[in-house]
Amino acid sequence: MNYRNIGLVLLIPSTIIGIIVLGMNTYLPNGIELPIPLLYFSIINGTIWIIGIVLVNYKAKHSSGKKKNFKRTNTKTYDN
Repeated sequence: MNYRNIGLVLLIPSTIIGIIVLGMNTYLPNGIELPIPLLYFSIINGTIWIIGIVLVNYKAKHSSGKKKNFKRTNTKTYDN
């Protein structure tokens, strides 16, 4: 698996779980905040979501697998 697939695997379930946890807050009575375990869970879920976004956007230029196919495009020599 490459980084983009791993990022998507982290991002999609994390988003769904985050929506569920935020939706649970509307069903609590007024004046009651999220319970502490749900608060910790939402912090961990947010961290996983950020890691997923970073991995989706990660690009390794000239990685070891691509170096063997790398060809120089400018082979001209210039004289002064």
